[in-house]
Amino acid sequence: MKRIRDIVGLSLICVKEGLEYGRIKDVLFDPANGKVKYLIIDDGQWYLGAKLLPFDKVVGIGSDVVTTESQKNVIPFAQAKDGLDLIKREVTVTGSKVYSQKGEYIGEVKEYFISETDGSILECEIIGNKKLNSLPASAIVTFGKGVIIASQDFVNQNESEDDNADELDSDDSTDVQDKESPSELFEMKQRRFLLGKRVTKRVLCESGQMLVDEGEIITDEILDRAKAEGKLVELTMNIESN
Repeated sequence: MKRIRDIVGLSLICVKEGLEYGRIKDVLFDPANGKVKYLIIDDGQWYLGAKLLPFDKVVGIGSDVVTTESQKNVIPFAQAKDGLDLIKREVTVTGSKVYSQKGEYIGEVKEYFISETDGSILECEIIGNKKLNSLPASAIVTFGKGVIIASQDFVNQNESEDDNADELDSDDSTDVQDKESPSELFEMKQRRFLLGKRVTKRVLCESGQMLVDEGEIITDEILDRAKAEGKLVELTMNIESN
């Protein structure tokens, strides 16, 4: 996964023409599906209008550049009607205030991570809350204008876990944290949240074999298979929200 701040500012390379087209200036986010829809390109000619690269035309996101097959994939802003609609909705993620479904203030989004495959938001970093510093996409109920609503179930679960953790000896807690990497801790929280949830849409393996059917309840076995097949993101986007 990639942080947005690690993408903005990178050069865009068009593979077919072998040229540097410009730089990634920003992203356009679609709140309807929780995905980055377009990359906004600064080609040094803003007087001619902004340019957009549809995220599904991205070939790769490296540490130094973003690549696309051809410069033909970059389109003028005026040609992307849905892009204009997204601008008018003014929905952003960074800086949004996070609330629970009961209206409790959780914190503010400092940064977010997306899937390099399809632009889906995977996780948001939260500031202003000592107990909850990350929010997985599976726990987000709504993306709004300057506001994100988090699942009450997820909030309650994390508060309960933190209360239990406070009862542990501080030395033991430090030992556990030293052994667990941030990505491992995130995966543990994500698994605990997904377990027992009902799937709203059939998910298939790359081979076409069914991984999990609509209506099934997520188990440890399903999560293990989903991780092995690289389908955890798709699975988390297709569960019932409480």
